[in-house]
Amino acid sequence: MIYINAIANLTIAITMVFFMIFVFGSNNKIINSMPKYESFPVKLGLSLIACGSLLSFLTLSNPQETEIIMNVGLALVFLWAALFHYKYFIKK
Repeated sequence: MIYINAIANLTIAITMVFFMIFVFGSNNKIINSMPKYESFPVKLGLSLIACGSLLSFLTLSNPQETEIIMNVGLALVFLWAALFHYKYFIKK
């Protein structure tokens, strides 16, 4: 179970980086027109998720089974979100 959690955490960390690049690094007029106080919390939250997942991967933490299930779910959702943003906003 440790390795499943490690793979899930590495997937979360990598996809979060790509997701942030796709959302905040593109010429997205909605995001760029938002005031800093509105976009900063989501940038901070996404960064903390990526950092926490990377740290969990590097330390090979052994959490409870419920947290492993949650991490796998988050990995799948963030992978989908990164691929979705790439396909529909970046690639076009």
